[in-house]
Amino acid sequence: MGIPGVLMRLSEGTSSTVLPLPGIAAIYTLRADDNEKPIANTVYFLNDISPLLSSRDQYDADSDKHSDVSWIICSFINGRDAPGDEEPQIEPHKLPVPAAQGSVLVVNGSTPQSDKEADYHAWYDQEHGGKLTRVPGWTAARRYALVKSYGPSQTASFYGFNFYKEENGLGGPEWQAGVTDWTLRIRSNAAKPNIRRVWEIVATQ
Repeated sequence: MGIPGVLMRLSEGTSSTVLPLPGIAAIYTLRADDNEKPIANTVYFLNDISPLLSSRDQYDADSDKHSDVSWIICSFINGRDAPGDEEPQIEPHKLPVPAAQGSVLVVNGSTPQSDKEADYHAWYDQEHGGKLTRVPGWTAARRYALVKSYGPSQTASFYGFNFYKEENGLGGPEWQAGVTDWTLRIRSNAAKPNIRRVWEIVATQ
């Protein structure tokens, strides 16, 4: 049985060429919406990330053509597809309804101290993930664990993907309510600063 997950292909440019990867379930083309770099991200939802872990040949072929490219390969943990979901689900990995063009994806990369990982996962699954579903405009979420990376981009141990409509409540009262005492403890137990990126969804396929 394969390991479902994502490949985030980060770069400073754009490329219309679809990587010849096995088991592609969906492709999301993203553009930075936060004035940070890199400015481009193509997310490949894969049925099985295993072929990318045993060899870096495909990355090397990609980076030969695009010298600034990084690959971040992550395995699927769980997700949510409905506002107010009490428990995250372990399937499906691919979003049942593709995110709309012009909508927003917030990717938050976290690296808890190794002995605090259990508390981090409990916080996300029991409190934080559910609170985010109550933010106006929220549509879906996915969680991932870093497995391997190639290239210069910084990485985190775990990634939370949260999808929002173009008009949303990010920064508003429901979003701010997600900062609790448990949240502050999680932040204090981080091994390094979070990597938070905001992306506009340009296209899906």
